[in-house]
Amino acid sequence: MVFKTFGMHHIGITVPDIEEGIAFFQAVFGAVDVFRTGAFDVDQEFMERKLGALRTSSIKDLVFLKCGSGTSVELFEYSGDDHDAEPLRSSEVGGIHICFEVDDVHLATARLLALGVDVLEGPNHVENGPLAGFTWIYFRAPWGLMLEVASFDKLGYEESSPDRLWSPRSASAR
Repeated sequence: MVFKTFGMHHIGITVPDIEEGIAFFQAVFGAVDVFRTGAFDVDQEFMERKLGALRTSSIKDLVFLKCGSGTSVELFEYSGDDHDAEPLRSSEVGGIHICFEVDDVHLATARLLALGVDVLEGPNHVENGPLAGFTWIYFRAPWGLMLEVASFDKLGYEESSPDRLWSPRSASAR
């Protein structure tokens, strides 16, 4: 049995403080707070068996944010778990980063620096190979999540592949 995949609906991120998370995504990406659920009234079985969370944890709040014209961002704030745990590094199994496509990485980097965001080295530009034309920079959210902003007009792989990666820029132009 085969099902049709339409695309990515949202990315869920656990944050230590929901207000800090909302403020960060609003300041950096101009995110819009679409809706909030407040606390969930569920039992320990639900937490463990349906969410893979600790039985003793609970959801304090959940918010969906719209960030431009792409995948939505869902922020969770839990209680009852270790908020002091270090986020996984990009190189560790299960480590992630989330990339937002922007019109100008250099302007985005200047904005990040002006906001006091922990920005890694760059912006960086790829000259050759399948990612030729890709300009990017990594940075960290206040709670350690690794993020990226990138911009490009076209990528090197487009010379040899009939398939194209999805882009919020090209999707909004339709």
